[in-house]
Amino acid sequence: MNKIIKIQATGNSDVLQLSDESFSSPGKDQASVRVILAGVNFIDVYHRRGQYELPLPSRLGLEGIGEIIEIGAENIDLKIGDTVFWTSTLGSYSQYINVPIDQLTRIDSKTKLNPDQILPLLLQGMTAHYLANSAYLVNKGDTALVTAAAGGVGQLLVQLLKAKGVKVVALASSIERANYAKNVGADFAGTYQDIADLVNEATSGTGVNVVYDSVGIDVFDYCLNSLAWKGMYVLYGAASGAVPPFDLMRLNAKSLSIRRPSLGAYTQNHAERFSRFNEMVELTLAGKLKFPAAKVFPFSQAKQAHDLIESRTYSGKIALDPWL
Repeated sequence: MNKIIKIQATGNSDVLQLSDESFSSPGKDQASVRVILAGVNFIDVYHRRGQYELPLPSRLGLEGIGEIIEIGAENIDLKIGDTVFWTSTLGSYSQYINVPIDQLTRIDSKTKLNPDQILPLLLQGMTAHYLANSAYLVNKGDTALVTAAAGGVGQLLVQLLKAKGVKVVALASSIERANYAKNVGADFAGTYQDIADLVNEATSGTGVNVVYDSVGIDVFDYCLNSLAWKGMYVLYGAASGAVPPFDLMRLNAKSLSIRRPSLGAYTQNHAERFSRFNEMVELTLAGKLKFPAAKVFPFSQAKQAHDLIESRTYSGKIALDPWL
């Protein structure tokens, strides 16, 4: 049998259910994986709440690290026993999962990081990587505004931007979390109530070149107003709710741009995933990226894991261990 976490209805964390289900052999384009750790991410919360609709009942979780135990067809790149990761296979809150082979990326057996150190570099780490390197091409001397800057993606993004010579204005939900962002490298840090003052101080009133926002509706107008002429708004999440449709003429006055990217678009193939992941590993091993190891909960405490990520009080990755 295979222990899984599923939902029968959308709602708060009380709808999460631990269940035993049978496990089938992999399809011809799949590999069966024994899950070591499953990542807990805000998209899982969106699925659970019904913000991103799923057919019900549904399993949850998109991300994990595991070991291949069976392969549905001959594959020259992967073999039984390989440790792999994936970031977009629904149902990852499970002991075993069949993952499409083209979504798996091998983790080098020589990697000197444990699974709880690797997990923050997957969905969160590669998101920070594409934001800093691809979604908007920052230049040395630019000023960037980062919301949720003490979160799993935010703290990595701040460090990547600083490494590129970018001045960073960090926003967080409390003074304590703002101080955390400051400690990982932000030049200016404060709460969302401080946004206008911080941006004015950082840019002498001219505005920031780019906003990286994962909060959404609650801060959208304030962040949009903080942009300089020809600035870019990179909206990559909606922790407070989705931004509703709005009049594009609002962008016209300062010739602004908005991008709504997703990790999937920037990790469409093995080469992209491998490159982004390995660069993050190399930066970590070189001491240029600092972050806490994943906080691991047993399956029986999936509710507590979801409550923690929704509280926005924890600065780091959250994981589920299906074997605890």
